[in-house]
Amino acid sequence: MKTVIPSGYRTEGDVCSVAAGKKLLIFAGKGGVGKTTLACATAVHLAGMSDNKVLLFSTDPAHSLSDCLDTPIGNQPTAVQTGLVAVELDAAEEFANLKRDYTDEIEHFIRKISPNFDLTFDRQAMEKIIDFTPAGLDEMMALTRVMGYLFQGEFDVLVLDSAPTGHLIRLLEMPEIVDQWIKTFFGLFLKYRKIFQLPQITQKLVGMSKELKFLRQLLKDPAQSALFAVTIPTEMAYAETLDLLAACKRMELAVPHLLINLVTPRSECGLCSALWSRETAVRDRIRAELPDIRQTAVFRGSEPRGLDNLASLGSALYGAVD
Repeated sequence: MKTVIPSGYRTEGDVCSVAAGKKLLIFAGKGGVGKTTLACATAVHLAGMSDNKVLLFSTDPAHSLSDCLDTPIGNQPTAVQTGLVAVELDAAEEFANLKRDYTDEIEHFIRKISPNFDLTFDRQAMEKIIDFTPAGLDEMMALTRVMGYLFQGEFDVLVLDSAPTGHLIRLLEMPEIVDQWIKTFFGLFLKYRKIFQLPQITQKLVGMSKELKFLRQLLKDPAQSALFAVTIPTEMAYAETLDLLAACKRMELAVPHLLINLVTPRSECGLCSALWSRETAVRDRIRAELPDIRQTAVFRGSEPRGLDNLASLGSALYGAVD
């Protein structure tokens, strides 16, 4: 493996070919391993090296894009630099908007029908059905909103800073569950199909269904998407990484690359040398047990906060080409 040292950031191995040409890049791993930093560095690098329009987004409830980019980021797309837009998705707000639109349309429908038309029981059922949504629908709605940007051609590449492992696995398992719920939702209203119309909700759910299909196609196509597993050289982090890899294999999602972050560089310092030896044992084990997954070590350095530092880290990651 080749070592590159631009602006103080060091890596071993390259990830350039893995990211090239992809439409969706997902950075996944346990909390605290540096997913946000690596996702931000990737997005900054991609935006700076091509004419592609890049959208960097976070589904982690504990958003940290703003801190890493050193720029205020919210629930609406925010321009960060030329070619790069970022957004921190607010899943709760997405679901609240859906529920509000649904309630408004139900009330509008009730006011339109004849007062002699008895819908007492059915009205209660219709008003309550929105509460019986699958857990995680709010996050999936937020994710499909971002998929819509790609689907409509507003961006060329999406870079996802995901929630910690367990949360992400649930999210990746959601598309088919939500798609089935949407079909069931529509089926419940066939009884009144001649008089009952929810144009806004129908349009929103039809759009979500299309974007879910698009998301599933992306996730299953290694030519268009890649999941970067991020870990650190400790036994605990590696154990959780194995859980992530097992879940991805179960869902037939390819994981072409593993980023081992926050590696202690070898030095004359006694403590650093001890850490290096312990971490090297973990890294050797990872190489032996995961021989089919390309690996890159990212050495510990100063915190890469802000666009300039992130660009330097991105160059270290993606410029490591023989």
